[in-house]
Amino acid sequence: MKQLKSFLMAALCSVFVLSACSDDDGLSGTPSDVSEEIVKAFYEMYPNATNVSWTSIDDYDVARFYDEGTRAEMRQTNCTAWFSRISKRWGMTDREIPFNSLPSAVIQAFNDTIYSQAPWTVDDEANVLERADSETFYVIEVDKNENGVETDVDLYYTETGRLVQALTNAPEDDNHIDFIPEEQPMTPSEFVADRYPGSHITDRDWDDGFLEIEIRHEGREKDVYFNFRNEWVGSKWEVSRRSLPEGTWSKLWSKGYHDMDDDDIDVIDSRRGMFYAIEAERADDDWLIIVDEDGNIEKEIPEDWEDGWWGDLWDEWT
Repeated sequence: MKQLKSFLMAALCSVFVLSACSDDDGLSGTPSDVSEEIVKAFYEMYPNATNVSWTSIDDYDVARFYDEGTRAEMRQTNCTAWFSRISKRWGMTDREIPFNSLPSAVIQAFNDTIYSQAPWTVDDEANVLERADSETFYVIEVDKNENGVETDVDLYYTETGRLVQALTNAPEDDNHIDFIPEEQPMTPSEFVADRYPGSHITDRDWDDGFLEIEIRHEGREKDVYFNFRNEWVGSKWEVSRRSLPEGTWSKLWSKGYHDMDDDDIDVIDSRRGMFYAIEAERADDDWLIIVDEDGNIEKEIPEDWEDGWWGDLWDEWT
């Protein structure tokens, strides 16, 4: 697959340079600047790994290796394991498997999409992203060529067949590093319990690239969102006009807004504080207005906003 080919070239170059600049520590293919703690953790996880080579990418030491249980027809490297150079802990393993070895729910979900039909073609191999203390993702690569324009799409699925993200034209050297979970002080469930005491989780799923945890808290249904790295990005829930800061309505009127929706107002709980999202009209156009806890207008989003506006807003704020 394209990212593994590019990754292999980078890994070979890095290993050559590291080996030339340092003494071998006694483990074949292991540069001396890879800590013994990481090497030990790797072989504890993969005692039968062969053809092991190491490279460093950002804050990670990365082992490429052959795993007997993944693909038997060729003894070539087909896995990458990522270890934090800071914590010395494992973060993610990327395995390459035949497409037909994907979970049946993933294959069925893929077959129900336009990507399974012409002009799209699917790669005969897929990737499995096993992530520390987080959900495993399955990545299917498809491409098409129309009128001389090449388009590649990486489809990320959960084991149950839920499409998490469709990434278009990812870089050739894409190595899925953005999907390595950060080492957070709390898991998403622990964070929810800490930030919203007394709440209970009613559902959890992926929505537009975010882990969405639905909770019941203080008599309200609330949605709490985390990114791929298990970082909290924000929460939202509906309230009525009575919950708005005093004077908010008059400030909106003074700005020319009218026909504000009294009963469909979202509270946005974010790292930047608490805000309110209000739908209104101005000059026959639809607007979404974000106001702060004092009723001051923070942001005005024109009529082309869509249901995923909160995701764009949190990306901007974080």
